[in-house]
Amino acid sequence: MMRIGELAQASAVSRDTLRFYEQRGLIAAQRSANGYRDYPPDMVQRVQYIKTAQRLGFSVH
Repeated sequence: MMRIGELAQASAVSRDTLRFYEQRGLIAAQRSANGYRDYPPDMVQRVQYIKTAQRLGFSVH
């Protein structure tokens, strides 16, 4: 599992962007016992897919 900072670095987006994607239902995080967001390693590919869709003109709003 990856924490939000690790996912942000691996996918080259900000933590705020990841939180926005989560609010919009585009990605989902599991919460650890202490409340931290945990993401599976394959979430990097999903975030890259979302970024590609945005570059092609799709909206995430």
